[in-house]
Amino acid sequence: MQTKKGFFILGTDTNVGKTTIAVNLLSFLKKNGYSTLGLKPIATGAQLTEYGLRNSDAVCLQKSATIHIPYEQVNPFCFLAPVAPHIAAAQQSSQLSIDKIMDFCELSLNLNPDYYVVEGLGGAAVPLNEKETMLDLMQQLALPVILIVGLRLGCLNHTLLTYEILRKRNIPLVACICNQIDPDMLFHEENALYLKQAMNVPFFSFVHYQNLNTLDFEVCIDWLNLIKAENESFFV
Repeated sequence: MQTKKGFFILGTDTNVGKTTIAVNLLSFLKKNGYSTLGLKPIATGAQLTEYGLRNSDAVCLQKSATIHIPYEQVNPFCFLAPVAPHIAAAQQSSQLSIDKIMDFCELSLNLNPDYYVVEGLGGAAVPLNEKETMLDLMQQLALPVILIVGLRLGCLNHTLLTYEILRKRNIPLVACICNQIDPDMLFHEENALYLKQAMNVPFFSFVHYQNLNTLDFEVCIDWLNLIKAENESFFV
């Protein structure tokens, strides 16, 4: 794939705030005059509408980007059941593969916005079929990764394992956003500080718990420092 400018939004797990953060980033880029395209190549857990299956996260990305494209280009693989993608695909008599995903995304990936914001599904090692995982898709897309950590009990293990597997696969991790998703988590700031010290990541941010919907842009993240680093090696 030709080198693109943008970010892949990866979670340490499901329901950690990937879409909220992705929409927040798209909003920042729009306000600063950049053209954007939001993609979610694979989504599970959808609603049947008069237009067909629709995933709410993908709809948010579609609405938040400056370049409007049909839903089917934003989210070419949309499955009804809220389960792992290889199972969801099988339930609809379908099968996922990296080649098939990249073929369906080809048109969107040739539109050349200033920034792509691509949201993943689940965590890094989520299987797409018997042999391929989300890691393989990230390598094909060749975008630097923003890792969303859902601050809750167990997040240190999930985050450090994700960090190590990204390093092993030579996938550049350029930002870590610690998102407090459990309002009752004990020592949430101490957990975030540990991760900041344990990982070599250029950009780090902490988001306090907020009961927000995915289209609320009030999450306070200083994206400017990350965007200023455009010419660093991880964009090449």
